[in-house]
Amino acid sequence: MKKFGLGDVVNSDKGRRGVVRAAFRSKEGQQFYAVEKDGAMDYLEEDRLSLAPRVELAA
Repeated sequence: MKKFGLGDVVNSDKGRRGVVRAAFRSKEGQQFYAVEKDGAMDYLEEDRLSLAPRVELAA
């Protein structure tokens, strides 16, 4: 089961923040995500990502 959904903002283990654009499984069954950061795509394993905290903006 996928841990992240399309459009989720995530942090990588290297401190980079991006948006999940695609999710897929490898032939071995490992979950991968395509994460967009400033127009560039990174393909990362699920265990290298964490959900970024939501920021509530005051009106």
